[in-house]
Amino acid sequence: MKEFAVFWGCTIPARFPFIEKATRLVFDDLGATVHELEGHTCCPEGVLVKSNDEDAFYLVAARNLAIVERAGLDVVTPCSGCYSTFKEAESHLAADWRAREAVNARLEPEGLRFDGELRVVHLAEWLADVLGPGPVAAKVVKPLWGLRIAVHYGCHLLRPSPAVRWDDPLSPTKVEGLVAALGATVVDYPTKMQCCGGALDRVGERDASLAFARRKLLDLQAHGVDALVVVCPSCFQQFDLNQAALQRAKEDVNVPVLYLSELVALAYGHSPEEIGLEMHRVGVEPFLERWEARQADKARLAALFDVSLLAKCVNCQACKDDCPVCKIDPSFQPTEIMARLLAGELDEVLAERQLWKCLECYTCQELCHSRIGMADTFRRLKEIAIEAGLGPDQVVAAYETFVKTGLLGSARESARKKLGLEPLPARGGDLSGLLGSDDGEESR
Repeated sequence: MKEFAVFWGCTIPARFPFIEKATRLVFDDLGATVHELEGHTCCPEGVLVKSNDEDAFYLVAARNLAIVERAGLDVVTPCSGCYSTFKEAESHLAADWRAREAVNARLEPEGLRFDGELRVVHLAEWLADVLGPGPVAAKVVKPLWGLRIAVHYGCHLLRPSPAVRWDDPLSPTKVEGLVAALGATVVDYPTKMQCCGGALDRVGERDASLAFARRKLLDLQAHGVDALVVVCPSCFQQFDLNQAALQRAKEDVNVPVLYLSELVALAYGHSPEEIGLEMHRVGVEPFLERWEARQADKARLAALFDVSLLAKCVNCQACKDDCPVCKIDPSFQPTEIMARLLAGELDEVLAERQLWKCLECYTCQELCHSRIGMADTFRRLKEIAIEAGLGPDQVVAAYETFVKTGLLGSARESARKKLGLEPLPARGGDLSGLLGSDDGEESR
């Protein structure tokens, strides 16, 4: 399904044209052929229209879908409200043939008929299910590596589940799969499934609406996210525009918010200026600056380690509880140290003494089904720490002795003689020439 009609709804073109721009670029990048059909109206919106006239709600939704059916196309919408309206109308009119025929009788003068034979697909659904995370990832030119991104699904992408039937209505994962495919780390958080509360603003309950936004934003800040990704323009409005209102009231909230197609467009190499990110009310500069810093972190880490193996190790953690040191000293958590490397904390890891607690016993490697283990990474970290002058005094002194004498301990001849052992032949010797440490040259 790469040729379809697009239904933008009202909110995106009216208030957030930058979301439309990013979505159009992503459609182009992924080879979609998009048809713009004349005659569409508001989907219509549920709270404001359905509450006034339920029959009007289904009639207008069916009319919008009938226009797409007449063109022989399916439809993709980036608006969760429009998606939910269409799915609900589809479900209702499929279950009630009398209602469907009544709707069609009113559509007939326009030469329209709704039979429910088209597919109604949300943009996130198109990316996750029609294309799949693999093909979406294949177009990435600038991965979101190391960024901590949380997802807000909103209500209408998932519910009412008898009508929508996409992801799990209470524990969804598909948008997270897309974010991960772009290279980011997905952050779970307690209020993930909480409604944005934006609809309360539309019925005159602004304080309650702001309370919804504040609760989630504070939760996200507590979990150290770099950005929140949404898939609904109304949710974007709640977390961007109303977050800006909270900021003007001097509240301590600052979570950059991106619509899903904006995140994809950035990963596909489009610049922030091209997709109009400066039009957001809450600045995304912290997110963009963090992204650039993480790119530098990755380049530095890649010069020292196999980053893909580090990531595989951190994501697995099957050997997490098998380290013999962990069992004696719970403060030593090697998988957490590996995760900190990926988080760009190499200097902090080197400066601390925890890495020296790895015994290099290779228990983790023997238990690793991929034969990776962590011992080699810790050995490399120790080398880097020594080169940076951050090694323990005992280790540094022992190596100096080794270079100067060729030994780490002299034979106790008196004790050996009591045991009837013959003196050993001459051993040891200055290794500085062999190891290239003459004239002050570093031996390692």
